[in-house]
Amino acid sequence: MFRNLLTIFVSIFLFSSALAHGPSRQKVSITIDIDAPVEKVWQIISNFKDFKWNENIKDTTTSSNEVGSERVISFKGGGAIKQKLEKVNSEKKMVSWRVIETDNKILPVNSYASKVFVKASGNNKTSVTYKSGFYRGFMGNDPPPELNDENSKKKVQEFIEGNLKGLKKIAESN
Repeated sequence: MFRNLLTIFVSIFLFSSALAHGPSRQKVSITIDIDAPVEKVWQIISNFKDFKWNENIKDTTTSSNEVGSERVISFKGGGAIKQKLEKVNSEKKMVSWRVIETDNKILPVNSYASKVFVKASGNNKTSVTYKSGFYRGFMGNDPPPELNDENSKKKVQEFIEGNLKGLKKIAESN
């Protein structure tokens, strides 16, 4: 009797676990070297109020640079993303934020969080690492192509690459 109950319990557990599988957390991490002093690059990155690094960004609005502040990033082609500043660590030169609202055409993600690390990498050179973790835009099984893991990761990578390209351009000017 005990053996039959154990077999039934294990079967139910394994069957329900197989049905409960959802999306896996995705990660994108990109590092870029910038020909500018670390303090100059940190000043740009730590300014939550001014996030016009990406050439596709039309406007950024926020009330402050304080942790807990929210900013709305509007894009030239339409659509917007709303982010919340989570942490600024001046000693470690790290800033983190998360997406609290997104247009899935721009960034098809859920539970998106980013950290940007800045460190000196030589004489007046800086290394910037931009890391993001997120779930795809559709949290259920069988997502449509525009909200699947592959497309979500591709869009995040394009967003980060655009941000870093613009950051490099701004930091290396003057």
